Amino acid sequence: MKYIKLILILFFFGSCSINKSVIGLYGKCKKNYLACTQIELKSDKTFEYFIFMDVGGGTVVKGNWEQISKDSIKLNTFEQPKNPSTTYSGKINPDRIDNVKITIRDFELPLAAAFIEINDQNEGKAADVNGITELKAQEIKTITYHYIGQKETIKIDNQNFNEIEIIVRDLDLNAVPSFLTDKIMVLNNGKLFFNDGYSLKKTNLKNRQWK
Repeated sequence: MKYIKLILILFFFGSCSINKSVIGLYGKCKKNYLACTQIELKSDKTFEYFIFMDVGGGTVVKGNWEQISKDSIKLNTFEQPKNPSTTYSGKINPDRIDNVKITIRDFELPLAAAFIEINDQNEGKAADVNGITELKAQEIKTITYHYIGQKETIKIDNQNFNEIEIIVRDLDLNAVPSFLTDKIMVLNNGKLFFNDGYSLKKTNLKNRQWK
């Protein structure tokens, strides 16, 4: 019994030491900077994410952080998308032969000029001003859309659908993100790494650039 208590105590203090090493400010900005990115991970499991761009000034995005492993954390902003996932509906039109009609939109507007590919092909077609495109095909397995730097592939359950309407998730198209949802960041040697390999080095809190 004593050994079990000892193990639990060691585990508790080990967990605390790991969390303590994570807490702090990441990213040191140069004097007279034109661009700056910093993240402060606080002891109450909240964070503040500061992004400054010469055009637009500074923005602070706030949320919660969670340590999911010894070297990884997960970020979720307080503000989250109203429509977090992409959905679709489909039907079979017997009058439509050897082609499919795809309509793509968000909750408010059609995604005009969204580029649509089907069945993992490299060829596709852009949607018109109403978010509609027609492509030659006898069956659909997947639909991939590209829109202002965003890309997503949707798996179609019924391959015989030849008229499909897609309602895309809320897209964060701003230079400064409005929300982060389950964003994973890796910790290694005092650096916080983004998915694309970009990293912020841990620095003294006195270097924080926002109030």
